[in-house]
Amino acid sequence: MKSKQKNKLNMYNAVFSVMNDHKEIWRGVFQLKSVFDKLSENLSHLATLKTAQEIDLQPILDTVSEKRESIIVLVNPVANIILAYAHDKNEKKLIKKLNLSKKEMAKSKDSDLIENSSIIYKAAKKLFKKSSTETEKSDKKSVSIVDYGVTEKMISDLDAAKKDFVESLLVLDEAIHNKKMKGKKITSILKKNERLLKNKMDLLVSIFETSNPAFYNAYMEARVIQIEEPVKIKNKKEKKSEKKEQPEESEAE
Repeated sequence: MKSKQKNKLNMYNAVFSVMNDHKEIWRGVFQLKSVFDKLSENLSHLATLKTAQEIDLQPILDTVSEKRESIIVLVNPVANIILAYAHDKNEKKLIKKLNLSKKEMAKSKDSDLIENSSIIYKAAKKLFKKSSTETEKSDKKSVSIVDYGVTEKMISDLDAAKKDFVESLLVLDEAIHNKKMKGKKITSILKKNERLLKNKMDLLVSIFETSNPAFYNAYMEARVIQIEEPVKIKNKKEKKSEKKEQPEESEAE
C-alpha cells in the first residue's frame, strides 16, 4: 500500500473511531447508521486486502534464485560434454547452439536461460538415445556421447531443474499479479469511502455542529489526513553544498 493510501486509511479509521465512540449522539439518524455500517464493512475489507497485498515476496524470490542457480550448475557440464563431442564430430550447428559459457548463462535473462537449457537437454537426450541403439556388432560404431561422460541421470536432473525453475517463475508471476490486483481493489474501496463520507456522512454529521459541537469538532478533526513525512537525512554532498552557499565572513579591519 502506498504512503498516500496509508494516510487515507488512517483517516478513515480515525473517523470510524470517533463515530463508534459517539453512537449515543447520532444513532437516532437512521441514514448515519447505514453509512457507518458501510464504512465499517469497507474498512474490514481494506484490512484484509492490506494484509494480503503486503505479503513478503522475498521467500519466493529466494526460491527463484535458488532454482536458477541449480539449473546453471546442472546445465553447464552437460553443455560442455556435448560441445566437446560436437567439436570432435565437427557439428558446426551444434557448436553454435551450445557455445555458451557458465558466466554468460548466469547473466542471461530467465527466458533465455530456459530456452538454452531446453536446447541442451534435447540435444543430450537425442545423442544419448542414439548411443543406446548402437551395439558392439555395428559395422561402423561411431563414438558415443556416453564415452564423453554424460549419464542418463545428468540429463533427467537437468530436465527436472528446468521444470522446477519454470514453476518457481510462475509462482512469482502469480504472487506479483495478486499484489497488483489487491492494490487495484484497495484503490477502488478507498475511492468509495471518500464518496461515502463526502456525499453523506459529512453532510449528516453537520447537523450536530451546534447541538453537539464536541462531537462535530472531533469528527472534523478525524477527517483531516495526517501526512507522515519521512525524515530526510542529509548526505555529505548536501552538507558541503550548504556550506558553499553560506556567505563568507568579512575579515576584521
